[in-house]
Amino acid sequence: MKNLYTALFCSLLICIVTVFPVAKLIAQDTTVYQYKDSSTGRSSIFAGTQIPLQFTVGYEYRLSKVLSARAQAGFVGQPYSGFIVDAMEAFGMDKYLSQVIRKSFEGGVVIGAGPNFHFGKNYIGVFGQYMRLKTGGITPADALSIQFKKDFSQFDVTGLPVFVFNMQSSMFNTGLLYGRQFTLRNPRFAINAEAGIAKVVASKNNFSSNRSLIDRTRFATNLYRELDEEIRSAYWKHGFIPTLNLYFVYHL
Repeated sequence: MKNLYTALFCSLLICIVTVFPVAKLIAQDTTVYQYKDSSTGRSSIFAGTQIPLQFTVGYEYRLSKVLSARAQAGFVGQPYSGFIVDAMEAFGMDKYLSQVIRKSFEGGVVIGAGPNFHFGKNYIGVFGQYMRLKTGGITPADALSIQFKKDFSQFDVTGLPVFVFNMQSSMFNTGLLYGRQFTLRNPRFAINAEAGIAKVVASKNNFSSNRSLIDRTRFATNLYRELDEEIRSAYWKHGFIPTLNLYFVYHL
C-alpha cells in the first residue's frame, strides 16, 4: 500500500509539471466557464494520463447537452509499469503473484470507450476497457511460487537458468468515473480532472517459452493451464484499478 501511495504522488507531480505549463501558455487564468448549449454536436480531442495506469489520447463527441461519447487509447509504460500491480496488491492480490508480475512486466496497451452524462461543469461516466499486458523472463521457480504461494527463488526446477517463458494477459474491464471540466480563458481549451475505478470482469493469459519443444509437452500444457486459472482467479477477486485522470482538452 505504501508503494501505491508513493506511485500516486510521483505520478501526480509528473502531470502537474507537464500539463499545467502548457495551460499557462494558453491562458493567464483558469476561470471556470459553463459548457454552452451550443456545444451540441461539438467534438474534442484530449491527451493526458490516468494515474497509475496509462498515458492516453482520445476523442469525445457531444451528442446532446447532457450526453457525450468517448473513445481513447493509450500505453502502459514507465513510470506506471509496476503501479497497476501495486493497486491490485492493495486490494488483496497474493504477494508472490504480484512480485512475479512486477519484476517481469514489459508494457501494455489500453483501449476504452463509453458515454458520459453531463450536469453543469460536472459529469459522470461508465466505460468498458480492454487491456493487453506483456511480461517476460518468468522462470519455473516463479511459476512454483505462484502455484504454491511460497518463495522458490533459490530452486531451479530444470537446472537450466536460461529457460524462461513469457505471459500475455488480456483483460476486459468495466468502470465508473466522475469528472469536472475547467475551461481556460480561451474556451477552446480546457482541463478535465477525473476520479475513476475499473474492475476486471474477464481475463485470459497466454504463455510461451524460449524452448518451443518444451511448449509442446504435456507438462508445459498443464502448467500453463493451471497458471492461467490461478491468475484469472486473482484478477477476478482483486482486479480493482482506481485512477486519477488529468486531460488537456482541445474543442474542435
